[in-house]
Amino acid sequence: MKGERHPLQAEASEVHYTSEADKFRTIVFGIQDGLITVGSIVLGAIGFSSGDFKLVLISALIALFGAAISMGIGEYISTRVRMQIFNNEIEKERREIRKFPNKELNELKDFYMGKGLSEEDAERIASVLFKNEDVVLNEMMIHELKVFPEEFESPVKLGLIMFVYMLIGGLVPTAPVLVGYLLGLQNVILAGYAAVALTLATLAIFGVLSTKYTGLRPWRGAFEQVVTGALALLISYLVGYALSALIGAVVPG
Repeated sequence: MKGERHPLQAEASEVHYTSEADKFRTIVFGIQDGLITVGSIVLGAIGFSSGDFKLVLISALIALFGAAISMGIGEYISTRVRMQIFNNEIEKERREIRKFPNKELNELKDFYMGKGLSEEDAERIASVLFKNEDVVLNEMMIHELKVFPEEFESPVKLGLIMFVYMLIGGLVPTAPVLVGYLLGLQNVILAGYAAVALTLATLAIFGVLSTKYTGLRPWRGAFEQVVTGALALLISYLVGYALSALIGAVVPG
């Protein structure tokens, strides 16, 4: 009847978020790393500083820019090296296709047979693909090297993206300390409470948003993010406090 949907159509209408989830993972990784890394250093500095607002602020700013720059450069270098490795493997494969076409043809045929095609169908498909070197190279990249051409993005672009996301995440726990210092507040502990609250709230938001891709219930996504973040912040504060007590006991006053 008109207006009714075939069961197969209903199944086909389900939305898959694999590509979108990869982009979201990059955003979460950068911002979450900034939140926890800088937030942990802020709390550690508060525990160590015995209320020195300026020391906490300097520690926060060093952590903010240091983490963002190091992560951006790290992403650039790792992506560049990865691309160089893949490009080297691709060129090796290109030389093999030109030097040993029959061997590569049989490898491709065996791959399709392994997927359940008959020998005749597998050979026909492989033979058609081998008429175009770029097409067969693309197939060999995907099936043999497990490399997908769409994965390649500019190392500079990815490095800048990671830098920006880290900076955004790190600004969240840094902002209360910076604002408190500019306003002339004396109690850095209050700024620390605000930094913790903002950090955990942001982690909770990302935890809820991530459930679109993970399938978890929103409360559980938020809970996992908040618990892991809170543990990192608490441990950092305790380490800072312990170091303050230890150094204070060892270093002559």
